[in-house]
Amino acid sequence: MQRTFAGFAVCFAIAAGPTEARAGACEPPSPECHLANGRKLLASDPHAAAAELLASFRLDERTDTLTLYASALQADHQYARALETWQRIILFRESEIEAAKEAMRVPSVRKREAARAARARAQEQSEQAAAEIMALWSKVARVRIQLPAGQELAVSAGGVEVDATKEVLVNAGRDELAFTRKDGSVQRVVVELAAGQTKTLEPPLERRPAEPSTAPRVVTEPRPASVVITPRPAPAASRTVWVRRSPTMSRVGLGLAAGGVVGLGIASTLGYLASRDFDRAQDLGCDANGECPVGPAADRGEQARDRTRIAQISAIGGGALLVTGATLWILGRGKTRRAVTDVTLSVGPSSVGLGWSLR
Repeated sequence: MQRTFAGFAVCFAIAAGPTEARAGACEPPSPECHLANGRKLLASDPHAAAAELLASFRLDERTDTLTLYASALQADHQYARALETWQRIILFRESEIEAAKEAMRVPSVRKREAARAARARAQEQSEQAAAEIMALWSKVARVRIQLPAGQELAVSAGGVEVDATKEVLVNAGRDELAFTRKDGSVQRVVVELAAGQTKTLEPPLERRPAEPSTAPRVVTEPRPASVVITPRPAPAASRTVWVRRSPTMSRVGLGLAAGGVVGLGIASTLGYLASRDFDRAQDLGCDANGECPVGPAADRGEQARDRTRIAQISAIGGGALLVTGATLWILGRGKTRRAVTDVTLSVGPSSVGLGWSLR
């Protein structure tokens, strides 16, 4: 029975320490100390465990430490940061697989066997990371940040700086982005998006102190106030304005489009896994046309074909949902004409006025 690596990491942390684990200060800071603290806190305080594991990774960039960090983020419900971290882990595992392939070419039998075992381990952990990514796609949304020209801003989410020139992943539902300016001032913006939704966000304007007014003060005598009465609409004073056709249709379209984006994300992940399975099947004896000998090679080839079919179905379904949702959203945002009235009656101390507008 297979387990996800996140669950394995949490179970390992529970077995490694007492129920109420406490982390000590690392003086001087060392990757081993922060790693030990992170493992102790992983089950009881995932937020603090993530901070300790990140500190360890910054001192010693080990992929296993990064995997524990992703597990801590996921347990702390920081799904967007966890998904980005799992994606980095896949890239690191890919480099490990390539290094193992090179090591398998050496003449030493012992080294070749060790390289083959390292490659299998890296492939398995890469597939586990891909499974975590598939589970997290339904819990995140995307934000495009339009940085104003001439201004330098640092954008961070969950205390970690992100690349504002690319799409930033945020937690679906509610998340928060922090904008730090050159003078050190920080402004926070709450982002509320549905899963799979994408929104363009402009940074908040820089706050400037109000300048004292130097204009002379003018005192005027109060005039009698006028009473404005708006009567019911009259046929002779009606006009038409443009209003949205169907807000409900627009919202339904947005939800369908979000489901389509999630489906396309799942399809891309399954496509990656199918390609990985086919590579492993070729290593076991399959040829480029998919012909495999009976045994593990045939099983691996069949698994690759199954995942390819599911990826194709997910891509077709996701594309259909995306197109349908976009169509409903565009139609719902269309405008139609509606008749309104613009007639006013003003009554003053010594006058009565009737006015209307024709447009």
